[in-house]
Amino acid sequence: MGTSAPVDTPAPKLLQSPPFMSQTGAFKDVIKRDRQEVALPVDEFLGQLDRFIAEHNPYDKNKVIPAIGSGQASFDIVKRYALELYYLGLWMTPEFPLLIANAPDMYAFTLDDSEHYAHWAQNFADEAGYLRDPNHVLMKVEYTRALGIPDDELRAYQPMPETIGSVFTMCYYVRRSYEEGLAAFGYARERVAGMSGYAKTLYEGLYKHYGVRVKDLEVHAYAEQEHGDKALELMQRVCLSGYTQRRVRQAIEHTILTNEWRAWALNRWLDEPGALDGPARR
Repeated sequence: MGTSAPVDTPAPKLLQSPPFMSQTGAFKDVIKRDRQEVALPVDEFLGQLDRFIAEHNPYDKNKVIPAIGSGQASFDIVKRYALELYYLGLWMTPEFPLLIANAPDMYAFTLDDSEHYAHWAQNFADEAGYLRDPNHVLMKVEYTRALGIPDDELRAYQPMPETIGSVFTMCYYVRRSYEEGLAAFGYARERVAGMSGYAKTLYEGLYKHYGVRVKDLEVHAYAEQEHGDKALELMQRVCLSGYTQRRVRQAIEHTILTNEWRAWALNRWLDEPGALDGPARR
């Protein structure tokens, strides 16, 4: 047998240190010991947040909810709004376990000894249908069915970009930290929604003018107010440092602003021909 010709293999490049690798470096001391984030008194801090929310409150800007409540909105508008609400519930509900897992008192001696942990555990149980109410996502499916919307249409529906943006802004903060998640979901979404009375307006309007009773709205008429009140108390317990207050402020501002922009987008529906030809106009 003949001998094989030698293979000309260049030396492995990874084993050769590039010029810059031969230069030595050192860890820098990056601790900013002279930097201090001073915390406001918690009630003053929450008061600032409430003033921002009042200025940009999406429910104050929303014209679709009162149009449905007064029977002025067309049935097409009623159905489209229900489709949008379904996707809010579908995307928000899976975020609850993150708030449970990140709760600052999750290692309390027992669940009953905790506040944050117990609040979100029972909140999720309620949303998922294991406490007192039916499953909240299923209730939104039944909401659309009561309006005659086929399930295939619901599955195929593409929510507005503003709905997508507002929901996933909230989801982003829920995944960043417990305090930001509490702020975005509990304070800026549940509390603001509960204080607005939107669910009662829709529930009564749909029954009075469109002949439809919606369990989902009946439940949210009391549940969101109840959950929002608890969110206020939990915020008072965690918004104690300047660092936390800075992060919480941004979470609330972004959640409120994107939800406000969603309200403006919903209002544009009412500019469409026939949008206000509801039963109260006939």
